[in-house]
Amino acid sequence: MKSTLKLLLIALIVSVAGSANAQRVLLGPKLAGNFNIYNQKGLTGTYNGLGLSVGGQLDVLFNKSVGILGNLTVFDMKNFSNSQTANQVTTDQSYSLSYATIDAMFQANFSNYYIAAGPSLGIKLNSSGEVTQTATGQTPVVQPNNIETKSTIFNIAAETGYNILIGTNMYLGTSLGVYIPVTDTYNTPGVSKSILSLKLGAALKFRL
Repeated sequence: MKSTLKLLLIALIVSVAGSANAQRVLLGPKLAGNFNIYNQKGLTGTYNGLGLSVGGQLDVLFNKSVGILGNLTVFDMKNFSNSQTANQVTTDQSYSLSYATIDAMFQANFSNYYIAAGPSLGIKLNSSGEVTQTATGQTPVVQPNNIETKSTIFNIAAETGYNILIGTNMYLGTSLGVYIPVTDTYNTPGVSKSILSLKLGAALKFRL
């Protein structure tokens, strides 16, 4: 995993260094909403939830159609939950995870419309979970369920979007992305547990 982090950092450094000879460089803050889908083999019911990610984006074109897209997300929230009722007892499970993530993607650009894909590395900031059981006419019983999580996760990121010119050297970038898990989220040997995320984002980009 350390070698993966080094490769991602090198890719971002190369993109920044290469921007000196780039045809176009855009940089700015990015905000996105996450729809998270929890995956586990043999799981009963669906586990999903909403989250928020905050960071920045570097958008570099080396010519009219080829470039690099880099996302640095300082807070990437991946929440999910599930509710099931059996024998007049409702069991609610909710889990919250947050990461700092680095994406390094190659992009193909078509007149401000782009498609990009590449590796993504997430470093865990926090994780928590709880289970609430509520029987009919009884006080809910809440218990923590802090499953051990891995300190880093690796995904394949794919993103498509469009940059809208809204002012002199200023663009509004809209995007839709998917993060496909390559490694497990939780540290449970023998049981694969991961999170697939869909992201709908907006970035305010300034031309450098």
